[in-house]
Amino acid sequence: MNLPRTFVLNEEGYALIQKLVQLRMDEDLAFEYHGLRTIEEKHRNMPLSTGMVQTLSRAPKNHAAAKAAERIRKKEARKTCWADKNLSPLPPSLKNMPVEPLIKRFNESSHGRIQLFLIMQEVMHTPVYEDAVRFQDAVEETNHSEHADTISQICGFGSWGRNIQKNTETFFKEIRDEGGTMLQWGISGPAGYGSVAAALDLPALAPAIAGLLGSSGEAAFTADLAIMGGGSVAVGGFGTADGMTVLAGGSSLLGAVAGGSAGNLLGQIPHEAVALSVVKAINLIQYLKSDDNRDRAGTIHMLNQAQELFLGFKHQAEREMALHGIYGSKKDMMQMFHILNRAFRQIMK
Repeated sequence: MNLPRTFVLNEEGYALIQKLVQLRMDEDLAFEYHGLRTIEEKHRNMPLSTGMVQTLSRAPKNHAAAKAAERIRKKEARKTCWADKNLSPLPPSLKNMPVEPLIKRFNESSHGRIQLFLIMQEVMHTPVYEDAVRFQDAVEETNHSEHADTISQICGFGSWGRNIQKNTETFFKEIRDEGGTMLQWGISGPAGYGSVAAALDLPALAPAIAGLLGSSGEAAFTADLAIMGGGSVAVGGFGTADGMTVLAGGSSLLGAVAGGSAGNLLGQIPHEAVALSVVKAINLIQYLKSDDNRDRAGTIHMLNQAQELFLGFKHQAEREMALHGIYGSKKDMMQMFHILNRAFRQIMK
């Protein structure tokens, strides 16, 4: 199958995701620097007496300032590494462009605005400081909800940044409670990204993902795929014939399975990766149905396409479980049923 073009972002979409993730880092570092200045100011305003009591009262503030400074050092280092990897390869015309003109371009049409929602969602799901390979010595983002609000407001989606965060966390909690299996993914936790990256990096899955863009034969097997921080997949590269393309909204995994060419691989894919792809589709469907969607009549076909993508995935996944026994245990199979059925109930609201 070929993906609906709503889920397929161009180079500008890729660039905007990376720039908004960097903005999240900038907001977080500004918060950290403010906290450090507050600690230092309190320290400077303490009496300068040298008694035992004053010495003891200064010690916690010295320790807090040192911890804050170390967190900032780590975050600045991670930000630099991240920018070198994700922003440096951008063409100069995109690398030097502020986010506002890019957002304006996407807002010029109903189709572009829905893609902007998918872009915002990828930004919300991207772990900003973890090493994308090893997740060693990770530092946590401070006040993620506030930064989600900032990105959502900049993109013109009001409180939908928090909605995405809340909906995703609620979905994972519900399927965990129903299935009795502890899913390790969190809104910005490295365990989830590791599961998604491992799933989408399966060699046998790559041709199916490339095939969603119409590639076949040798071209599908040699497609240049890269897993991005939020679990979307970048295909191709800058300067290539078709340019950089991003499959967003969980479409890479859902589309590969729905198309019938990768359903037998579901047993090798962590449940966290499936659940994250599914909840992205749910978030999009709920936005398209909401009063916040400025053009509900003009985007009804996008709503239908998103629902058909999920329903095609659900049908194929259930078919593989029923006919081919792709899971080695009943427990794993029931967990997948819980994911699919919970998602179905969500999109029927």
